[in-house]
Amino acid sequence: MRMRVPTPLLLAALICLTMLAAAPAPAEQRADSVILFIGDGMGPGQVDLARQAASGSPLEMERMPISGIVTTHSANQKVTDSAAAGTALATGRKTDNGMISVSPEGVRLETILERCQAARKSAGIITTDALHGATPAAFAAHVSSRGQAAEIAKQMAHSRAQVMMGFWKNQFLPEAAGGSRKDGLDLIAQMRRAGYDVVFTKEELAKARRPALVGLFDDGEHAPTLAEMVRAALSRLGADANGFFLMVEGARIDWFCHDNDPAGSVRDTWQFDQAVGVGLDYARRRGRTLVVVTADHETGGLRLERPAKAHALGAVKESSAEIASHLNKDRSNTAQVMTEWAGISDLTPEQVQKIKTAEDPAGAVAAVLSERAGLSWSTKGHTATPVRVFAFGPGSERFAGEMDNTDIPKRIAAALNLGAFPR
Repeated sequence: MRMRVPTPLLLAALICLTMLAAAPAPAEQRADSVILFIGDGMGPGQVDLARQAASGSPLEMERMPISGIVTTHSANQKVTDSAAAGTALATGRKTDNGMISVSPEGVRLETILERCQAARKSAGIITTDALHGATPAAFAAHVSSRGQAAEIAKQMAHSRAQVMMGFWKNQFLPEAAGGSRKDGLDLIAQMRRAGYDVVFTKEELAKARRPALVGLFDDGEHAPTLAEMVRAALSRLGADANGFFLMVEGARIDWFCHDNDPAGSVRDTWQFDQAVGVGLDYARRRGRTLVVVTADHETGGLRLERPAKAHALGAVKESSAEIASHLNKDRSNTAQVMTEWAGISDLTPEQVQKIKTAEDPAGAVAAVLSERAGLSWSTKGHTATPVRVFAFGPGSERFAGEMDNTDIPKRIAAALNLGAFPR
């Protein structure tokens, strides 16, 4: 039997197929950018409660493919504060409670934001707290006490971060201009001279066009949502071919949990999660972008005793303090207010009386909502409960399993190929 000789065309095809089979798989895409989301006070209970209040639908962060557990103690306390926790998340080093990106001995610690800037990446900071608050400050300022608000604001203004957005401008203006600064410095004027668009409302944010942006907002209807701030930041930072680092803090989860306010916690966790969704959508479109979601600590010792009852919070329209603000002087409209603003039309006589006679009506509303949602609180402070971490994108596999909060910036640095961190 005679063998047929392949034609030149067939030979060429066979050679191509052999080369394709032998070729190595394409290298995994490396991250050049990171979006780090920090839910202040957002422990596992807060995440679970927000999900249950949404009728069990997973949050955006919970849909991320990688998750882990993070311990949060500070250098000198089992229970951390936001300053020490923010420092750990920013520098990979432990410090004492109250200190901002300096060691317990007062030595300046390099932050992951500063390391990214040294690698010629753009940087951004967003918070629903004051821009000089502990968590945002930990990424761009270095002081021995979180109470040094004027110095923190000065360092933030000179940080060279391309985008900075937060609330309240008093620490950026001198007393003569209606601010709180006693040194006479007008940091807003300085930032404008440095090329920043400085905006104070969501309408001004929408009209801003410069690549460098500072937002200093007041509470109310003219404040942008966290999701809107993230979109504005990504539209600017994403133009950098070298990539970027963006830290986004949802600060008010912590505020509501200090008040043991379940409705406020749920609503702010939802708003934080909407911003996470914006970041994930962007990362999926762009590629090369690692998204990490975690918390600095847990607040309130929240525990879901009867998770199935938590869906009742989904109908609550406002925080407990806002609901209480609708009560009249003698609180005779308690039942009506709770029906309209909390979606509860079957208060027991005991619950009505509890709200009507309480010295702190907002606290009483929060207690009633907690009771009806089947949950309990162990404290109005922080706890040592480990928090969650979720990750998506190139390098996300580094965030699986158990870790300490100091590991977060180290693993971000490794994902960005920035070398050992901290130095």
